[in-house]
Amino acid sequence: MNDPFGTSRVIVRPLSIGLFTHSTQPRGSLLHCTALADALHAQGHGVAVYALHEAGAEPFFRDLRARLVLIPASAAPAQIDRLVGQRIGELEAFLAHHPQTHDVFHAQDCLTASALVHSRAKLGAAVVRTVHHVERFDSPYLEHCQAQSIRSADMVLSVSEATREEVLSRYGVRSERVESGIESARFAMPPARDVVALGARLGLSSAGPVLFSYGGIEQRKNTVGVLHAFLALRKRLPRACWVIVGGSSPFEQPSYREQFQRVLAEASEADRQSVLLAGTLSETELLASYQLADAVICAAHKEGFGTSALEALAAGVPLIASRKAPFTEYLDDRCATLVDPDSHDELCAALWGVLLRGRNDYARLSSGIERAKRFTWSRAASEHVRLYRQLPARGSQRSSAPPVTKRVRAIG
Repeated sequence: MNDPFGTSRVIVRPLSIGLFTHSTQPRGSLLHCTALADALHAQGHGVAVYALHEAGAEPFFRDLRARLVLIPASAAPAQIDRLVGQRIGELEAFLAHHPQTHDVFHAQDCLTASALVHSRAKLGAAVVRTVHHVERFDSPYLEHCQAQSIRSADMVLSVSEATREEVLSRYGVRSERVESGIESARFAMPPARDVVALGARLGLSSAGPVLFSYGGIEQRKNTVGVLHAFLALRKRLPRACWVIVGGSSPFEQPSYREQFQRVLAEASEADRQSVLLAGTLSETELLASYQLADAVICAAHKEGFGTSALEALAAGVPLIASRKAPFTEYLDDRCATLVDPDSHDELCAALWGVLLRGRNDYARLSSGIERAKRFTWSRAASEHVRLYRQLPARGSQRSSAPPVTKRVRAIG
């Protein structure tokens, strides 16, 4: 039919997207996965989140607008190579026995990405891999798993310029930078009853000032370095308390946690009692936690994007962050206090200065709130869709990568 106005309508078909994660409990990559899923769903795309779920484990940490598919996983051995190998095998078996149809299969970690690239011929669609940060593994198997998941993907996304540069330098793979987002409004004013309840549960009613950090005890998070600075701060502020939020990662280094415990054991009883390991918080508690904080510390040696830094800004909390990428990609002295993470003295001085000013530093806090508003999941979802549409058509992908799981089954 002729168009009387000389124009034509272009109908853009919604995409079907499968997002894959190895866990049901909140960590950086899973939080990214679920927020992206809901944002894509809100834009009209068909989205399913696939998560490995061990029998008897905690349920998925929050409700989703997108469809949730829990993939049964058996109890795994403590040895990390075997655990990862078993999980890869379980996801491959699921995909073989329960074929899924999507335009894009998108993995948020090397474990699920490895299973997807092994299964690509059966999937008949492109495999996308988001790299949050590049791990440094002692295990040759895990390093091979990470390298293969990046080199064999049809498209690689990086959450920051720092990650993009490391992916290129270590693996020779060019990736697209797609920054994370946050829902700023959710952090601005959580219900007061939630804040009071969390403070009571953590026993913070008589503590103060209270510092929070997010991500658990990890070497790349510089947890031991922050501990040294905090113990020095306690000499000037004997009622100060530090709350560490976050559960254990399957890739964590037990030796580093032992180092943290050794340093803490050498402190006084009062100092030891002032460090609280809060573990994993529910979605409601996470939002409330920022309102309990007098300051948030993100003094990591290495970070993928650092979402908790933006969450602190959105909540109007004073922020101390590392003066290095990726933080310097979106933070400056107008909205945060930036420090050398390798200097305990500088970190301690920054903590002291920030706590003295408190929430009276209106100019910096207002700048931080406005800065956080720039990073939305709607924008991130639109950028993902733009890149998804550049992928090759279904069935034209490269052949599957050689399975790495066989190497694991030969161990021991």
